[in-house]
Amino acid sequence: MPRSSTYEVVLDASLFTPDRLQPTAVGRLAFQAGTRWLRDHVCGHRTLVSEHRVGFVLWAWQLEYDQPLRFHDADEARVEVRARVRGPRASQLEMEMTVSGPAGVAVRTRAASVPLRLTGDQALSGAPTTLPDSFVAGFHDDEVERSPYLSPVRGLLGAFEREGERIASHTTTFRVHRHHCEVADQWYWVESLGFAGGAREECVLRHGGSAPELRRALAEGIRRVDATWLRAGQLWDLLRVRTTAYRHGGDLAFVHELGLADDGGSGGDSGDSGDSGDSSEGFDGGPYAIVVERV
Repeated sequence: MPRSSTYEVVLDASLFTPDRLQPTAVGRLAFQAGTRWLRDHVCGHRTLVSEHRVGFVLWAWQLEYDQPLRFHDADEARVEVRARVRGPRASQLEMEMTVSGPAGVAVRTRAASVPLRLTGDQALSGAPTTLPDSFVAGFHDDEVERSPYLSPVRGLLGAFEREGERIASHTTTFRVHRHHCEVADQWYWVESLGFAGGAREECVLRHGGSAPELRRALAEGIRRVDATWLRAGQLWDLLRVRTTAYRHGGDLAFVHELGLADDGGSGGDSGDSGDSGDSSEGFDGGPYAIVVERV
C-alpha cells in the first residue's frame, strides 16, 4: 500500500475566505505536505538540493473543493499526502494531498513536478533530467507509475474555444517582489495563483455590470483550479495577466495567461484586452503559466 504522511495543521483566519480555504493557502499547505512526505519516507528537500543536486519544478497542479470547511468550523484540519514517481523514464514526481475537516475531505490537490539536475549556483539553476536511480529506489513498487501525468489545461482551453462563449476579457499587471519569491529569487509558484485570483477579481469588478453572471465568481467562489507552469517568473519581473471569461455549458470559467509584460512604465491595471487570441500572442516567448479557474 502506498505510504502516506498524515498530520494536523492548526487553522487560523488568514487561511480562509468567508466560505472556504483560499487557493493560495491550499497551495502552501500542499507544498509543505509534499516536502514533509519526502522527508518522512525518502529524502529531505534540503538534502536533495544541497547534497544530491536535484531540484523539482512544478509543472501541473489541480485543486478541487469538496466538503465545506470554514474558519468557524474547526480549530485544526487533517492533512494527508501521498507521492509516487511517474513516467516511463521516471520523469515526474506526483503528490496528492487532501485536507479534511469535520464534514470530511474539504480539498484535494494533485501536483506533478519535473526534476532538474542543479549546477550548484545560488540561483539553483539546472537542466531537465530524470530522477536518479538512488532516489527512485526509495519508492515502493506501488509508488511507481509508468504512465506520465498529462495536464488537462490545453484540452480545457480548446474546449472553451470550440464549445464555449467568451463573456469578457481583461488585462492586469503585477510586479514580482521579493515576498512573492522563494530562496532562489524566482517566484514561488503559489503566488502565481494569487496573481490569477487577483486578475479574476479585477475582471469581475470591471465587467460585472455589463455581464452580471461574472459576479458568481465572487459570490460563490472557485470550485476547481487547473494550472500549468511553463517557466518561472523572476524577482522584479513585471507580469501581464491576460484573463478571458467563458460560459461553457453550465460552468463559468476564467483562463489566466501569465507572461512577461513590456516593462516600459509603472505597474497596475493596463486596461482591457480585446481578444485573448493564441496563448503565445503578446508574450515574448509565450506564457509563463496558464491558470484555469472554474466556478
